[in-house]
Amino acid sequence: MKDDSTVASKGDRTLVHTWLLEEIQSGDAITKDGLENIASHKYKPGKYTKLDLLLNDSWAALTEMLPLWLAPNMVTTLGGMLCGLSYATLWVLSPNLDVSSGEIPDWAIALAGLCTYGYYTLDCMDGKQARRTGTSSPLGQLFDHGFDCICNLFHISAIGAIHLSGGSIWFLLLQVTNQFAFYCAQWEEYYTHVLPHAHGDWIGVTEVNYGIGTLILVNAFIDRRAFWEQTMGTLFPAGVMDYAPNWFEKLELRQFGTLGWVGLLTMLVFFSVLRVYNSVQSTSVFLSAVSKLISPALLIQSIFLLPPSVIVNHTRYVSVCLGLIFSLITKKMIVYSMAKMTYASIQKEIIPFMMLCIWFKYDSNVTDLGSKFFLGMMCIWHTFYLLSWARGAISQICKRLDIYCFTIKTKRAD
Repeated sequence: MKDDSTVASKGDRTLVHTWLLEEIQSGDAITKDGLENIASHKYKPGKYTKLDLLLNDSWAALTEMLPLWLAPNMVTTLGGMLCGLSYATLWVLSPNLDVSSGEIPDWAIALAGLCTYGYYTLDCMDGKQARRTGTSSPLGQLFDHGFDCICNLFHISAIGAIHLSGGSIWFLLLQVTNQFAFYCAQWEEYYTHVLPHAHGDWIGVTEVNYGIGTLILVNAFIDRRAFWEQTMGTLFPAGVMDYAPNWFEKLELRQFGTLGWVGLLTMLVFFSVLRVYNSVQSTSVFLSAVSKLISPALLIQSIFLLPPSVIVNHTRYVSVCLGLIFSLITKKMIVYSMAKMTYASIQKEIIPFMMLCIWFKYDSNVTDLGSKFFLGMMCIWHTFYLLSWARGAISQICKRLDIYCFTIKTKRAD
């Protein structure tokens, strides 16, 4: 059921509310009007931090070293490949990211840290390469932020690897809150038309990404288990612990760090909601906007539906499923924001996984092998669906803009 009473302007469907059905023609990812809006889209970044301004000249100098024939999207893809290399390495060495696979070699942790540095540095260079080669286009934004979506999964995997938190609800909590916060940034842009980069002059995406890289790299040179498995009772003086609850005394450092990170992300989400509230013109529009947080919120809830045995034994499969679904609905938000299309409050792509979680919770006859099989099939399906949708969207945009995706198209002489 749709309500067309709040259309902002002709061709702009962002303020039209729909619960489930979206205005998509059969076989297409983007409507015809959406493609025209993408063709005229102008990216508006948020505020840059002191570190962004400090490193900008270095990123520009590195970009000058790239060959002029190298397409900007290939620069983005190279960064994504670094994430893929590290993710695959950690998967082989520790399939479930827990102690059952043994210690992950220090060199693999160091590789993950260096890949994080390389990924984000290339992420800061692709836009400069686009301007340098005169090939800036809306497709670049989709490619850039689209890779950021899926690379979130790599960051979480690397953090899980340093403190081996796989096989627990803590790892999945870290993942879903991180991906929810990233979704909210794109959701904010959908309504305000500005993508937030930072909160203040000192904390932004650059500090977070290079900070994560530094954290991972440092952990390659310490006894990770001894460090992360310390309890709060051993870290704080006895006088302080006398006033702390018993559960806090037994809390491990890795769990305490996860709670701190979740708290920080919760604050960022709150500020996103506040900025959207100040941007929209009516209560009904704001409530419609908030309803678009239902789908990612349900994905967070899903980890609490799963039986503990599934989380313990199949952390990686659950993580991949959640990562792929979050990536898809976030990529759709990015594209629909650029295309000024109506984004449904309930994204149908989350339904199969939610049904699987409910089935696992209430059917005690599902075996460990059965849960692994169905989670594996879900991973395969969502991989295929995500690649198919992305391929369709990229193909439509390239055709409309008369450009190539991975190479620079030679302009015809008049």
